[in-house]
Amino acid sequence: MATERIETRLDKFTIRQLDNWRTLAKPQLSRSDAARVLLEKSLSKEHFFGTSRSRKNQENYPDTNYLGAIYTLERIKGFGPMKFRAMHDAGIDPQAVIDNPDLLPFSGLTGQKLRHAMTSLSTADVNDGRNRAIDQVERAKKNAASILTYGDQGYPERVYNSNNPVPILYVRGDPEIWKGAGSIAVVGSRNTRDPYTAYARQFVKLAVAKGKAIVSGFATGADSTGHTAALEFGGHTVCVMPCGLDNVFPPENRALWEKLLSHPRAVFVSEFRFGQRASSLLLRKRNKLIVAFAQGVLVAQSAVDGGAMNAYRFGREQNKSVATFQPDGSSETSGNRVIEEDIRTGGLAFDMSRNSSMPEEWLQKLSSLI
Repeated sequence: MATERIETRLDKFTIRQLDNWRTLAKPQLSRSDAARVLLEKSLSKEHFFGTSRSRKNQENYPDTNYLGAIYTLERIKGFGPMKFRAMHDAGIDPQAVIDNPDLLPFSGLTGQKLRHAMTSLSTADVNDGRNRAIDQVERAKKNAASILTYGDQGYPERVYNSNNPVPILYVRGDPEIWKGAGSIAVVGSRNTRDPYTAYARQFVKLAVAKGKAIVSGFATGADSTGHTAALEFGGHTVCVMPCGLDNVFPPENRALWEKLLSHPRAVFVSEFRFGQRASSLLLRKRNKLIVAFAQGVLVAQSAVDGGAMNAYRFGREQNKSVATFQPDGSSETSGNRVIEEDIRTGGLAFDMSRNSSMPEEWLQKLSSLI
């Protein structure tokens, strides 16, 4: 019987990972040969770029040695997300670099400091990283969750290409939700009031109609409005948590947590390990990841010193467009005024009380950035 030819096209992210891997192969392989070899390995060992897949639940769990190496490197001062991405782009495996620090693709004083710190790692440090990995994979299985690392097909390309490419993401739900037509962050004060709550719902309805997933931080107020409106209008929502995915935060959102956790169009994601509780620092870091997921940011309502303004600042840092609703002159919307006057992020303040085309035009412009 003749062999059937399989036609396929890989996205740019997958091609980059493939090229990184094949440059290390001995002898060097063509793209087609490299793809064939990796596919054979994936089918025979259920292992692809450090990740194995549970066939029963379709959840992803990294190889514990691979994950443990990442945990070990994370304990080194200065070894943050950008360093992990640079190492991954160079096709260097975390396990290999622990065994041979000279493989680090960093020069100058930074490279010297990192290599010196790595040579100081003890066997106990490496074992501790692996033990943490074993514990986290077991917790992930217990919570029907996935652990995504670079190269996994579920890892979001927009996050990888941001200035916050966290090397590990913990996920409860289907990561396919953040693919497609893109995502819009909808955030705001925990005390968001009408008419701004109503405006946020209006905006979410429009964004969902454009195929956008709504990303927010699961806080009370504007965040909860964004999540619930997305599902109500038939869309998808991404809940970015400031803690491990076995903790409900804030606790007063437990009913919403249980509703979204069982909903096929909602997904929870965190950069923090199972067992980690929320803190003020992690809340701020959570906002940075929200922005990394999104094409643009909508701040529904915020005082100038409100926590939602962190999303605005991270939007500036990541060169994302940030919009808001027109302020009403109160201190509760003083943050809206700042955003409205910031030309760098777009200077966009929508008047939702009128039949304005501005929100739709903004969403259309963001869609062209995919």
